[in-house]
Amino acid sequence: MTVLGFLPQRWRPSERIARHSEGIAGVLYTAPVKQAAGGPTVVSLIGTVDVLPYLVTIKSLFLRLGRGRIAIVDDGTLTGEDRAILAHHCGDPEIIPHQAGRRPRFPAGGAWALLLTVLERRTGQYWVVLDPHTVTLAPLPEVDAALASNRSFSLGEGWTGIAGFAAGAASRTLTASLADPGEPVAADAAARFILANEPETVDLPRKRFAIWNGRARHEGAALIHFPIRHRFSGGGYATASATALAALSR
Repeated sequence: MTVLGFLPQRWRPSERIARHSEGIAGVLYTAPVKQAAGGPTVVSLIGTVDVLPYLVTIKSLFLRLGRGRIAIVDDGTLTGEDRAILAHHCGDPEIIPHQAGRRPRFPAGGAWALLLTVLERRTGQYWVVLDPHTVTLAPLPEVDAALASNRSFSLGEGWTGIAGFAAGAASRTLTASLADPGEPVAADAAARFILANEPETVDLPRKRFAIWNGRARHEGAALIHFPIRHRFSGGGYATASATALAALSR
């Protein structure tokens, strides 16, 4: 029997996800992340189906970042077993129920809960929003420089893949102006608007912070985001994950 037979059904709701889960199951045998003060808080919105890829995501980032704390916004599907696995592998991170981030006037949903959590807590702490389907493959000097100078950063598209929200900025009022119940704005659009209005936001170079389109090889990329539309096309996600796992296993 392959590893797939031992994976919980909730981690493999489709054939493509099941195949990918089997390929990255080895992440469960890599060393846990050690959280450390003195760095940013890295937060992701995840559910039960994201647990295995998220472990590759967060471990590959921390291998290069080397510091920081971890927070997770639960989309409402994490199980008790999922939480135990995350506690072991991620240094007992804070897990925030998505309902806790909801506020009157703002649309429901985990993405808004994530954004509002970041905006409320960034006063004294730098926050990095990380998509659970990214893979870090090389050092990130651009991110290190943004953290050192307390400047926000993005890919020019809000929090597509990864985005940094500098400590101390007050943008909750700005966000509230977008929260018209009659014409709701998507959380990613709000994030783009906020980051575009931050002072001296760093634009990450696309050659090194890439978005997988199903066919590009992205040679030299330090971090690749695998959006759902092309996630399993072209074999890039499996290849990048295998490369990250090899680095984590050294």
